[in-house]
Amino acid sequence: MIRRTRRAVLCGLGAGGVAALAGCTSEGDPGTGGGSDGGDGDNSDPDPETAVHQVGGPLSGPAWRREERRGLCALITEESDAAWLLREAPAETVAFVEATDFDESVLAYVESVGPTTCHDAVSFADVAVEDGTLVASAKVEGPGDETVACGQAITFSGAFLRVTTDSRPESIRVSVTDGWGETSEVTGEDGVRDPEALPGGVRPDGDPEALPASFECEREGFERHPQAYDGEVDWGGGGGVGGDDGGDTGTGDRGPLALRAVIPGDDDPASEPLSVGRGTAFRIELTNVSGREVHVGNRGKYNLEILTEAGWTEIRGGDEDATFEYTDEAIAVRPGETLAWEFEMTEEGLVEGGPHADDLHVCPDLVPGRYRFVFFGADDLAVAFDYVG
Repeated sequence: MIRRTRRAVLCGLGAGGVAALAGCTSEGDPGTGGGSDGGDGDNSDPDPETAVHQVGGPLSGPAWRREERRGLCALITEESDAAWLLREAPAETVAFVEATDFDESVLAYVESVGPTTCHDAVSFADVAVEDGTLVASAKVEGPGDETVACGQAITFSGAFLRVTTDSRPESIRVSVTDGWGETSEVTGEDGVRDPEALPGGVRPDGDPEALPASFECEREGFERHPQAYDGEVDWGGGGGVGGDDGGDTGTGDRGPLALRAVIPGDDDPASEPLSVGRGTAFRIELTNVSGREVHVGNRGKYNLEILTEAGWTEIRGGDEDATFEYTDEAIAVRPGETLAWEFEMTEEGLVEGGPHADDLHVCPDLVPGRYRFVFFGADDLAVAFDYVG
């Protein structure tokens, strides 16, 4: 049985170097492994035993974006570390992972991209454990024969490398040469996605131009949806439910989840950033930028608020006998996966299709000001935008 864990270590390449990790193999042979001289130390092994399983397609989705980085690598120290990769894996891949004795071995999963359909394997050399770090050089292999017909298509692939050693590694570092012949070193310090490269924004700069004194509803018996979060919010990022922070994600102290408000036209230099007009369709996106699964609660667990002189006020509510209950569940968000909420900036468009849509209403009508979305189905994550009417 595969159990949830937080011990996987990911590494990826930034835009400064192109990397491809289509598989892990020995020198020139996609089906074998090999070692070479490594470092000395109490937790070192210059020549571990290796074995390779080529997956073919990318098990991550791929989780990463080729424009942001060129590869992904995971160090797997127990079977449950690979759970998020095996959801749709071929039976042979699942069998390879299950056949690994994690008391004696670890797995490295590597994945990247090449320029043709023939760039679907990687040769490995210089595999060693140096002071607790699994190191290797890897090269994406092309057709090897000019007479082979290859389709001209960007091709993602992945592979597992099994490393058997008494000196169990705790991190990973790989020098990778991709299908275009470019080389770069990858480590386990980066997450799967770069939060700075995500579309959208967190909140407008400066104070809002409009700040209403209050947001009072005159409808008889109207009761506001409760503000279910406790205290301060985490702007733009944080952890999942139950302290599920994803471990060491390499994304700073914001945690594994990144929340963004994506407004049409924000990429237009002439437009006001994070500003919407009446009837504008926009979305809120929650992305797992880390290298492991993170769990969140019911997707309906959010507040929609306006900033008034009295503070943040929920804009939705219902009749006095309305109840706002949510199921208690944990939804797994894969590395690189994005959850989205779609809205239209009208009284109806902010509740239509959402939780308790039949019972909730925006009251009073929308007024210009600063609004925010708070997802209390995770670590009270928030983004804000301005409504200009």
